[in-house]
Amino acid sequence: MQSPELFRKWAAIGAIAAVLEQKVWLTTSSPIYPNLFTLLCGHPGTGKTRTVRAARALLDEIPEFHFAPHSFSWASLVDAMVRAKRTLIRLPDEPMEYNSLAIVADEIGTFLHKYDHEMSDGMSAFYDPDPYRQERRGNELRIKIKSPQLNLLCGLTPSKMEDTIPVSAWGQGLMSRMIMVFSDQRILGDDFETVTYDKPAELIADLKLLNTITGEFKVTEDYRNLVYTWRKNGEAIPNVPIPSHPKLLHYNSRRKVNLYKLSMIASIERSDVLILDRAAFNTAMGWLVEAESVMADVFRTGAAGADGKIMEEIIHFIQTMDHGKGVSEHLINRFASERLPIHTVGRVIEVLIGSGQICMLGMNARTQMRQFAIRRAGDDLSSL
Repeated sequence: MQSPELFRKWAAIGAIAAVLEQKVWLTTSSPIYPNLFTLLCGHPGTGKTRTVRAARALLDEIPEFHFAPHSFSWASLVDAMVRAKRTLIRLPDEPMEYNSLAIVADEIGTFLHKYDHEMSDGMSAFYDPDPYRQERRGNELRIKIKSPQLNLLCGLTPSKMEDTIPVSAWGQGLMSRMIMVFSDQRILGDDFETVTYDKPAELIADLKLLNTITGEFKVTEDYRNLVYTWRKNGEAIPNVPIPSHPKLLHYNSRRKVNLYKLSMIASIERSDVLILDRAAFNTAMGWLVEAESVMADVFRTGAAGADGKIMEEIIHFIQTMDHGKGVSEHLINRFASERLPIHTVGRVIEVLIGSGQICMLGMNARTQMRQFAIRRAGDDLSSL
């Protein structure tokens, strides 16, 4: 596929998580299941949409797999969760009953409109399979779900992030549960290459096999020691920083649980023996660190507001008009005033100067106006 390897890897991880549902678990103070909330984050054209769709096409081959609707309200999501009931016969044990649903969508904004608090709080509640009750039509109890669970694999375009997820949301439950995987890599391919669009039978067979595995993961002494050492070191590993962006503060509190979930996926991807060992720890930690190393890039690439975009236009204008002598301030002001309120033009120009993005070359002797140019790395302005 013409999409970054990082996207394809995490789409695969998310697909395995969705297939495992609540059939396997790890017991700590309470059972932990391998479901994940995964966001593939990138600009248009990076391939996140085709990657999500490829994962959905594979999951569509799993018998009786339960998808959420493409676009839904909170009420319709609850209804879909009610329908997503499983009963697994496990003789001589008691049958296993639960509800598991997967949201696999091109863009998270298709259902999370302007950050709907009812939707975000409800999705957070479905992250852990705690009993859920909802009353409708007065005080009559209409819905009761014993063990609801949600898996999520969606795309996110950074430029749309602020419209979908306001600043206040990063301190709340839903976004702290998201593993954001960012890539700005664009894969160049041959548009005229002969491509076979048949679904890979071996991958489908593997997913169907994973769909049949049930049971509790056991932990080796090696795995316990590795986790203990990692936690003793503040959940840090040498030469690898912990995410420090302010919006990821609450995400950091869930890194341990993410490691456990990824460890289960790493183990079962390798073998149907439900054991967490050194290999599972190393693979899961590698996945987690790889995603976290670029996680903050989502905010840097999506932070530009209206003024930021206009600044980019001003810089491009200066770049285009500069023929070696700089561009007159009056031309820049005229260009900017067509795109900004008059009272903000001067402030935006000063920000561009103060941030070092443009520099003054000198004064035009004829017009007595300042001349500006794009400041390039290595420019020596000491003599100006």
